[in-house]
Amino acid sequence: MILSYGKRAVISLLALWLAGCSIRTPPDAVYHLDQGDEINIAVSGEQDLTIRVKIDNSSSVDYPYIGSLMLKGKTPEQVGNEIADKLRGNYLQAPMVTVSIAEYRKIYLLGEVKKPDGYAWEPGLTAEKAIALAGGFTDRADRHDIRIRQFRSGKLLENVAADSAVQAGDTIIIGMSFF
Repeated sequence: MILSYGKRAVISLLALWLAGCSIRTPPDAVYHLDQGDEINIAVSGEQDLTIRVKIDNSSSVDYPYIGSLMLKGKTPEQVGNEIADKLRGNYLQAPMVTVSIAEYRKIYLLGEVKKPDGYAWEPGLTAEKAIALAGGFTDRADRHDIRIRQFRSGKLLENVAADSAVQAGDTIIIGMSFF
């Protein structure tokens, strides 16, 4: 079937428009800091203000010239902006602060996996990939009894699919088969 010039033009414009659209990142895809994360804080040209620190149970860190900074629930960008704001004027004219994640907080695998332990989380981690990090299932594992205790809410998700997303701090529990 031959399309008229007008229809082809509309389809072409629609294709160009769709190609130019940015894919929006869902709100959950933004990483928020919490205890167990290790971050690098760097201030350009200021070696004594560049540190690597692990966020402890208090969810705060002591930073030179500023004091205690609460980090829980903030993005690395928000922390960088807060540090720059507090350094600006009193200590530096135009501080350039970069906050990056050196090591994500761990996820934990329990139950019927070969090496139950804590493992570093990474973006895009699924239950299946996490189980692989722990050496795979044991012979007694019920491969359909995968549960995830969510770090943020404490909620227990039961019988999750192997391709379910795992967030930093989550605990994955593999049940035992009775046969």
